[in-house]
Amino acid sequence: MRKLTATDTLDLSVPERIQLVEDIWDTIAVKADSVELTEEE
Repeated sequence: MRKLTATDTLDLSVPERIQLVEDIWDTIAVKADSVELTEEE
């Protein structure tokens, strides 16, 4: 599997980019407890 670059994402359709963002967000949400935020954040 080759790595997807930011430039590659521009070749995706809008629905594909939305799905990509949702997939990325889901991987972040799974590890939400490990993300440290400041008081302002």
